[in-house]
Amino acid sequence: MRLAHPNPALFHKLTRSRTALVALIAAVLLAVSGVTYGYASMSTEVTVSVDGHERPVTTMGDTVEDVLRDEGIEIGERDLVQPDLDEAVAEGDKIAVRFARPVELTVDGKKSTHWVTATDVDGALAQIGRLYSDARLSTSRSMTISRDGAAIEVVTPKTLRLKLAGKRMVRREVAALTVEQALAEVGVELDKHDVVRPGRDKVIDDGDRIVFTDIEVKKRSIDDEVVPAPVKEIEDDSMFEGESEVQTEGVDGLRDVTYRITTRNGDVVRRVVLAQDVLRAPRAEVVRVGTKEEAPAANYASGSTVWDRLAQCESGGNWAANTGNGYYGGLQFSPSTWQSVGGSGLPHQHSREEQIKRGQILQARSGWGQWPHCSAQLGLR
Repeated sequence: MRLAHPNPALFHKLTRSRTALVALIAAVLLAVSGVTYGYASMSTEVTVSVDGHERPVTTMGDTVEDVLRDEGIEIGERDLVQPDLDEAVAEGDKIAVRFARPVELTVDGKKSTHWVTATDVDGALAQIGRLYSDARLSTSRSMTISRDGAAIEVVTPKTLRLKLAGKRMVRREVAALTVEQALAEVGVELDKHDVVRPGRDKVIDDGDRIVFTDIEVKKRSIDDEVVPAPVKEIEDDSMFEGESEVQTEGVDGLRDVTYRITTRNGDVVRRVVLAQDVLRAPRAEVVRVGTKEEAPAANYASGSTVWDRLAQCESGGNWAANTGNGYYGGLQFSPSTWQSVGGSGLPHQHSREEQIKRGQILQARSGWGQWPHCSAQLGLR
């Protein structure tokens, strides 16, 4: 049995509304599909590389500039873009962007600024045209350089002449800017006492000479140090010169002592007592030393002059004659006569030449008669 709808008019209306809804949904889907197809047919797939980092991009732009603008990539006048900004783009194209960044380069204290597109230090130096392969850099060569740029300090190697701690001069090649840095490169650590020429902060050039003097100042404590007994000398005219005799034996002292010791290239140049505790005071050794003059040894200087013949007659040729008769030397001067011709001391204490000189003065003034016997014997008057 079939049941009749209670309201046939309402049923018919609902049926017509559902059919319209289905038709509307189908129309919307068809429109969306058409838009999507249209967009897909108008867009382009490209790859954008920024400083080496790639990413795929779907663009509606016609040129490289359109693509970059749509991606929010601003290009400066020093930046590099490949292809050019006005080039048209096609499916599958690759757009490469390299941003320029400033590098402040300081080489041995001299600064310059360069714009590079490299993203690491090594690449930047290569673009600048100087690799500085043997130089010392303030940063790692692999360090990344941001778009803000970087500051790089370079110290180039220099050949120096080094004289270290008194040793012989050597040549070394070091990458350093100042004297102190150069010495550190060869293993010399300076302290406040060390002396360096030129000064520690002096900027060095290739071929410079550096002299390092190692000065050390240290304290040193010694227990039971022996203090040598001092020597006290007493003159004794009963003993000949050069003779000595210990009258009283000395006794060494003993002490605990602290020194400040200064060394120069390893050699002690100064020793100062800072503190001491005397355990036993030293006792002086008393020594008698002779002051008596010995008679001069005979001096028979040979010669063939008239003065040598005269001396041979007067003193047997002994220019050091001192017989105690009041006359001295080879020509037998009296002290008063000797002094009258400008002689000092006694004649026998002087050389043959000095005695002849004074004899010549006396002979010129008073003649050969000053030596009456010998001058007559020699036929001089």
